[in-house]
Amino acid sequence: MPGPRGDRGRDGPSGKSGPRGIKGTKGEPGPQGKKGEQGIVGNQGRKGDKGEKGESTKASQASVIPQTNWKQCVWKSASDTDNGKIKDCAFNKLQSYSALKVSFQGNTRIHSHGKCSRWYFKFNGKECSGPMTIEAALYSGWPSGSIGDQLYHRSFEGYCENIPQGAVRVELWVGRCSSGHAQGDSYTGWGSVSRITIEEVSRPQS
Repeated sequence: MPGPRGDRGRDGPSGKSGPRGIKGTKGEPGPQGKKGEQGIVGNQGRKGDKGEKGESTKASQASVIPQTNWKQCVWKSASDTDNGKIKDCAFNKLQSYSALKVSFQGNTRIHSHGKCSRWYFKFNGKECSGPMTIEAALYSGWPSGSIGDQLYHRSFEGYCENIPQGAVRVELWVGRCSSGHAQGDSYTGWGSVSRITIEEVSRPQS
């Protein structure tokens, strides 16, 4: 009969490492993964405030300034006309949407007591209505019924807006005052130059 199994012997020393094996062939690609689910759409953002309206770069008719266009008519003679035209001055207005600035400078007087004279402009035979007449009134009232005779420089001016383009006849007139006073003994121009000045300008802002 076999005898009993003996005790296990001690482990022997480790053997030397063997040479590296040959590189294996590349494996086949695995199956493609499934496409993920689409995320939830976020809430729409708040609409921004409306910006301020920009200024137009196109100039309005009222803001267009015509080229420099002016004229003056001068004279050095006196007129004792009490009621009528004293002088006229021809002018060529270049723009339809423009105004005329007119002025008078010269010596005037009325040789009367309690009477009045009015100097004013006409345009092609009519007084300005855009916006109103261009005028200056001179009243003379002396105490104790005495009559003064003072000649000195006066001037008046204004703007007229409703004058069409083209030839314009600017006239200086003298006549009765709208106050109802009797017509004064008028005199225009004495010892110095009288002058009518005309200038074409842009219409006023609204």
